[in-house]
Amino acid sequence: MIDSREGLSIAELVFYVPGLFLAAFVAFRHGFGRESGWIFLVILSLIRIIGSICEIVSVSSPSQGVDECYIILASVGLSPLILAMLGLLKRVHQSMSTGSFLPPRILNLLGIIPIVALILAIVGGTDQSSSNPGTVSTGVTLSRVGVVLFMVVFVVLALITLATFFKFRSITSGEDRVLIAIALAVPFLFVRLIYSLLANFSGNPDFNFVTGNVVIEACMDSLMEFVVVILFLGAGLLAPKIPKSNVRPGIAYEEAGMASQGSVQPVYSMNEQRPVRQEYMDTSPHKPQGYERGGRRGRRSRGPIHALINRYT
Repeated sequence: MIDSREGLSIAELVFYVPGLFLAAFVAFRHGFGRESGWIFLVILSLIRIIGSICEIVSVSSPSQGVDECYIILASVGLSPLILAMLGLLKRVHQSMSTGSFLPPRILNLLGIIPIVALILAIVGGTDQSSSNPGTVSTGVTLSRVGVVLFMVVFVVLALITLATFFKFRSITSGEDRVLIAIALAVPFLFVRLIYSLLANFSGNPDFNFVTGNVVIEACMDSLMEFVVVILFLGAGLLAPKIPKSNVRPGIAYEEAGMASQGSVQPVYSMNEQRPVRQEYMDTSPHKPQGYERGGRRGRRSRGPIHALINRYT
């Protein structure tokens, strides 16, 4: 007879096994670099598959080692989701025709915090399986610090996502879908973080990772992760593949046509690692009518909602 917790683990296997192959395909399509974001969905799928297997094994053959493995894997799942969100935001900002409004160093520094939180979650989960009360107390503290760091990074990324919509018009066509997927994933990822906060701070046994209420875990944990993964994978399937070159995408079609006629020459920085911001030199004696620096035509500035409507109408 399959109990409810074992059934939830089977449901996760049914979702993440094909999800692993799809995530690997998307990551291969866009590149396995951290800045693509999708590589972290591959990592998340592996974590959830191994964790589900550990949960199923623990039901039939309980052991401290299996329980310890499950606790660690259950607590580190937030890290790939946060890092995937960060990687996709980096991609969106690199596609802006006017350049990102954030220094690249800020996003790079934000990527360090989830890794620190991941280490704390691993050490904390290991310590909580100890028979020494002092070690258990230390593990609880480390786990709490880790989940707080996850929440801090998430709030910052959510604010950056909101601010990015005010630059929606400058995002390359196709990459705007990635931004929309990130925005749609924010509330679901927020609920997932709330579940982790309650599990670490509330003391309510219903939010225990191992013995808690299965319905609550399914709704606030597993289901939220399912939705976020689907949104991110959907964005990866719809987003255009960026060729490996030193020219950043984001030039308007009208600019590309003008450049081919010799009136506008894009000047590129030679960077083999990532695309960089482009500047333009006007070599013609007369600028084309309506042409301004950066290729944008003179018109009254509109808000992000107006830009979003115009993009798809």
